[in-house]
Amino acid sequence: MTTPLAVPEAQQDGSVERRLRAALRELQKTAAHFSAGPSTRGTEYRAAVWALTDPWLALAETKYRLAAGAPSDEHRWRRLIDDTRSLGAREPVSNPAEPPTIARALLRALLEAERPGPSVKEIADSLRKLITDGTYPPGTSLSASHLADEAEAAGTPAPVERVRLALRDLTTEGTMVTNGARRTWVAGGGASVERPVQIAAWMRTLIQARVYPPQSPLPARLLLARDFLATSRDTGAALRILGAEKVLKRSTAYRPVVRADLPFPLDPGPFNLGARVEELRSKAITGITFPFSEVRATCQQVQVWWRVRHTPRPDVLERVFRTLITAAAYGIPRVVELYPNSPDADVRTVLRRTAITALADLPAELLERLWRTACLATAVHQLLVLVETAVRHFVPRSRTSLNLTLGAS
Repeated sequence: MTTPLAVPEAQQDGSVERRLRAALRELQKTAAHFSAGPSTRGTEYRAAVWALTDPWLALAETKYRLAAGAPSDEHRWRRLIDDTRSLGAREPVSNPAEPPTIARALLRALLEAERPGPSVKEIADSLRKLITDGTYPPGTSLSASHLADEAEAAGTPAPVERVRLALRDLTTEGTMVTNGARRTWVAGGGASVERPVQIAAWMRTLIQARVYPPQSPLPARLLLARDFLATSRDTGAALRILGAEKVLKRSTAYRPVVRADLPFPLDPGPFNLGARVEELRSKAITGITFPFSEVRATCQQVQVWWRVRHTPRPDVLERVFRTLITAAAYGIPRVVELYPNSPDADVRTVLRRTAITALADLPAELLERLWRTACLATAVHQLLVLVETAVRHFVPRSRTSLNLTLGAS
């Protein structure tokens, strides 16, 4: 697995780490001793905490010098050192929680610094290189915890706090952008299309492919919002766009209806589900079966990616999309088998929407590609629900041992 967090530092002998842990335990005892007495606000309390932390300032100064080239890391160490030095002042403590909080922050930072792994500067340099060479294209969402997990899986662990500081430096220099909620993206590929416009464009494609045939009512707005992983507000705005384009007839009393005289040509009809399934199977992974639990977990994972706007590497997303294509290729016939000649328009819509979503070309823009993959994951999950419902309620008892897997038999 490619990881930006490579080249771990030399292993420490562990003696410094043991002493730091012992200092933290002693700090806890000191805080407990003074917390009940009146001297919590006196100089004695501060002096006791200062005696525990003063011996560690030299090591902290060394860490500060080693942080050169990583502004966020330098600032962190400078702040920790200055706060700790304030414990040596003679003024009384105004807040009894202040001395142990300051000391604990320094000792924990030093303890984290003893862990093996790349420095903040090395992490930032590696990420910068991977952004430049296109491994993380514009618009890719990068979270500190996810990057740290990737590094751990690749055998090159990097503490999450160092990754977070590296991302902060990249954001400061403009390589990354942030929304202020601990989410960062590679600069240059933000949401280039407003969500209602994006939803309307995709609905137009589905209408053109006869997923929603002319003169048929659309599903309720809340169901459309679920299918497209959107808010009801954005979905309503998309419907208004299509209404203005004369694609839908809208009424306050009824659900929107697809017009008979559309402003664009429809795909040759009628909709041939069997041909679509054959096309899906030509793109599916062969010689493999997927337990329902595995398919469901994949669907849920992709939906989470979209909700938090986490864009995995393009090769990971492509592999997941092909897995979902395979699930659709074998899930659609299973639903047809279990719902023979079903008059239920909702079932037909799920089958058609799943097929078209799986067969449509993915967009070039990374976030939109993720959204479309999440739309397919939602459709495939609905196939699973249909199959499980039929197995529980409609299949004769003699067939309830039906093996709930998808794939080539």
